[in-house]
Amino acid sequence: MSKIWRSIAIIGVVIALFAVIILNSSTKQSAADQVWNQAATVGDLESKNFYVMYTDLMCPYCDYFSRAVMDNQAEFEQYLADNNILFEVRLTDYLYEANGSQYSRDAAEAAYCAMREDKFWDFYHGALTALDQDYHSKGIGDSKTSPAIKNLPADYWLNIGHKAGLGDQFDQCVAAHETADELDKNTERALQTANGMPYFKFNRFSTAGFDSSWGWDYVKMYLDAGLGK
Repeated sequence: MSKIWRSIAIIGVVIALFAVIILNSSTKQSAADQVWNQAATVGDLESKNFYVMYTDLMCPYCDYFSRAVMDNQAEFEQYLADNNILFEVRLTDYLYEANGSQYSRDAAEAAYCAMREDKFWDFYHGALTALDQDYHSKGIGDSKTSPAIKNLPADYWLNIGHKAGLGDQFDQCVAAHETADELDKNTERALQTANGMPYFKFNRFSTAGFDSSWGWDYVKMYLDAGLGK
């Protein structure tokens, strides 16, 4: 009789273990489930690895990372494909929350408007290029100690959007601050995780900051760290 009960107990344990495995596999979020906005992603939504960059367009150190990626876009996208990675940029107005930078908020609202028309990357890359050409390359707003960007033209972000192929719908979205609530929500969510800007969460690896003297080699080092290389 004791053997029967022992067998029943063993079967019960095995069933319980299978139930836990099935439950864990069914509740584990995929990369696609964790995305905030698909328009701000690069890579396959079914990827096994999920990389996130929290950023602010008026943060020069954020821009250094993003421009290093942009200058090596083909290699970056190949790296994501080869290593089964989905990459998302989560744009915030962190500097508006931190020190009242209106430029930070205006840039982010415009980028979110571009997102609505699936033009985030066109706008984002256009903004990075414009800020570098107009200011950072001239030693303005390119570090904490450099002269700050001042007197930014009122239509600066609109013009970047127009160059990216956006039109009246984008202009109306920006003028009416239609994305302000979404931006506020996402910045609040970001601040629960991000400690400074830029902030990276690449799988279990996380870090903040990027130096102006760093390039693609450092970007790849960050990417590799997310894979435990």
